[in-house]
Amino acid sequence: MRDINPIELARNSQKSRLYFQHGRWHGKRKCPRCNFRYINRISDEKRYSCKRCRYVFNDFTGTYLGRLRIPFDVISHLLYLFVLGVPAYRIRWFVSVSLATIEHAFRIFRYAIYDSLTNQLQTMKLSGRIEIDEALFGGRRRGGKRGWGSIEHKNLVFGIYKRNGIVITFPVSDRQHKTLIPIIQQHTRKGSLYYTDDHTAYATLSMIGKHNSIYHGNKEYVREDTHINGIEGFWSYVKTWLYNYRGVPRQYFYHYLKEVEFRFNNRNTNLYPIVSKMLVEPVSDV
Repeated sequence: MRDINPIELARNSQKSRLYFQHGRWHGKRKCPRCNFRYINRISDEKRYSCKRCRYVFNDFTGTYLGRLRIPFDVISHLLYLFVLGVPAYRIRWFVSVSLATIEHAFRIFRYAIYDSLTNQLQTMKLSGRIEIDEALFGGRRRGGKRGWGSIEHKNLVFGIYKRNGIVITFPVSDRQHKTLIPIIQQHTRKGSLYYTDDHTAYATLSMIGKHNSIYHGNKEYVREDTHINGIEGFWSYVKTWLYNYRGVPRQYFYHYLKEVEFRFNNRNTNLYPIVSKMLVEPVSDV
């Protein structure tokens, strides 16, 4: 979608609608069910009927944007604040909708990001110098176990980072070889240079590429070019972002994680038109 000043959209509901409408159709409106180009407009309503299958729809039927029942200028305003990283609880004083509505809108934005990244992941393969690591996320339990001993009460995440490039993350149930190696094989190209810590699950990486390990057990963190500071820096980046949300519901954790992954991978890009495009893409189960 074209770049535009989101502040202008937040001031004008009609302009906001036209912006999202252009992103949805690019001037070629068609039936979202059968893709037929010939449609009828239903009186003065913003609804249409397909001449072939008689399906009735509006401009945002079957998209995440269509799940929001608030004015388009408010959507533009909320999306602008979301892109800036302002938490929902800090926004409620400055918009005309309730905190519950803001949280719902933000959840829809995260759903759109999550689905888009998940679809891209199906064909994504990283190559070159690759750092690999796992991390635990979750609050501290008073009197409970810490570190890997607390894995049953936390969210375990596996990450693959291409140096000076992008990162991709995966929810995993454990740290075992049978869980991690298939993910590495599916999402990296054979012959890559892998950097890991001394976790035994990575012992066979030398069979699919070159493998350099750093021995954290011996308090070794950097050996010339061998380190995993990039992926560990990303884990720190995630925790810094999540801290601002004052707690993340466990059932939505991976949506938040994908949001931060998206922000990290597009850290030098204007996010507003990208997320806008995600919101108006057709989604099968919406």
